Amino acid sequence: MNQLDELSRTLIFEGRRLEPVSLEHNIVGFCSKCDMDLESLAYHTTESNWLVCAHCKNEHLILMRYDRQWNWQGDYDLEICKEKVNVSSIAKEKLEAVFTQAEIRDMLACQQGLPYTRQNLYRARAKYEKFETLFGIKIDV
Repeated sequence: MNQLDELSRTLIFEGRRLEPVSLEHNIVGFCSKCDMDLESLAYHTTESNWLVCAHCKNEHLILMRYDRQWNWQGDYDLEICKEKVNVSSIAKEKLEAVFTQAEIRDMLACQQGLPYTRQNLYRARAKYEKFETLFGIKIDV
């Protein structure tokens, strides 16, 4: 699956990380799912292609592929991926809403390379998805 980083707009395409060459917002076509206008999010380039990441007002995402002369080559699925955040940079109140004190302590210890209790880290990892759903933050430990 092709992925677009939510913040940096870096594209993961065919296993490669591509930095955007432009973040211009242009109308680039029509959504095949709902017929709404597609607006560009980012433009990327490879040796032989232009890649345009776009979305409609209904948040359908698409990756449009063109050759170097801007001849359309096809549309591909695209998903937004959220950048992972270190535990130490997350507000304590948010962490406490999902994790126990022991889990928070051991997530921080693991991140810093200090000794930690593995069971607390396992319990915390089981809650990562819930935390991401609640706060839109993906944790990196």
